[in-house]
Amino acid sequence: MPRRSAPDVRFRPIPAFIAIAVIIAIAGMWVLFARTEAGRYDATRRVQQSRSEILMRLQITDLGGPLVQEIYELKDIDGVSSARYSATNFAGTTVHVAAPARRTKEYGSDVAYVFGQAVQDGIWELTDKPPRGNTAKQYTVYVSQLVTGQHGDRTITFTDPHYWATTGGHQFHIKLERNKPVPDLLQMKSTQIVDPRYQKVVDDITSFGSPGFRAAVATQRAKLIAAK
Repeated sequence: MPRRSAPDVRFRPIPAFIAIAVIIAIAGMWVLFARTEAGRYDATRRVQQSRSEILMRLQITDLGGPLVQEIYELKDIDGVSSARYSATNFAGTTVHVAAPARRTKEYGSDVAYVFGQAVQDGIWELTDKPPRGNTAKQYTVYVSQLVTGQHGDRTITFTDPHYWATTGGHQFHIKLERNKPVPDLLQMKSTQIVDPRYQKVVDDITSFGSPGFRAAVATQRAKLIAAK
């Protein structure tokens, strides 16, 4: 009777090495994935927990009108919007109107939306303007933003935004020629500079608020003017 051969139980190194390599690769990928996801989670959590602030303030000083000062102030603190208006007449009487702070997702009804509009209207690019038009009335706009640890602010001062939006100033061009070292100032050409952005930024701030808030501002403003 023929003898059965014993099963071949010899160690095969190549398949074993392949299996070990696969296990190591899977473990490495898992560790890398876990670290990546943990980093993303920490970054997201830091952004969510970082404080965000938007402040917009318009101060109008009028030495020739019934109200010597008006202040519109808009705030957004971590997504919660609030607004405040105050005015003072020549008699020294001051009124305040405040809109309660609230968190809203209604498009166009929060301070962040108004700030976005002001950015589109050039709030970060506008500069101080020399007194022009109705120089008795001065406008000072201050805007500040804090987001993800980055802060920026800007203050601009100008008079009569309607003047800059409709009339503006003039920019003169001087052309120098070799055979005429001294330019003829009487022949200078000028370009009219009209910039409606100043009026837009003022309108962005003064038109903010619910119908009830704007109605309360109009009422108190009228009473203050009548009591001068």
